[in-house]
Amino acid sequence: MTALIDDFSRRVRYVRISVTDRCDFRCVYCMSEEMTFLPRAQVLTLEELEQVARAFTELGVEKVRLTGGEPLVRQGISGLVERIGGLPGLRELAMTTNGASLGKHAVALKRGGLSRLNISLDSLDPERFSPSHSYW
Repeated sequence: MTALIDDFSRRVRYVRISVTDRCDFRCVYCMSEEMTFLPRAQVLTLEELEQVARAFTELGVEKVRLTGGEPLVRQGISGLVERIGGLPGLRELAMTTNGASLGKHAVALKRGGLSRLNISLDSLDPERFSPSHSYW
């Protein structure tokens, strides 16, 4: 097995894989008013994302973090988590999410092998974190 080595001679053990550029929020710091999304034909399929994760684990990567946009808006995300979560050599499968759809996905994600979750939260104040606020 050939290990991945960065420019500072460190072994690469952790990668982030973006599964989509789309999101269910429209936060001004993340999305411009004239946001342009990739054409769907240019976004990797779930099978291609699995192949990428497999290739990384075969090269010694032990931790994969799924990101976005918002990964939970990607159709089939639970199945992708399950397939990546079962890869030999993977020690940790993580995800960064805004948490809005977590209630719908949490059980399947955990069952699929997700071991760590990072939830980006802008405010605990419901008044500030609402569709009428400028974050949207």
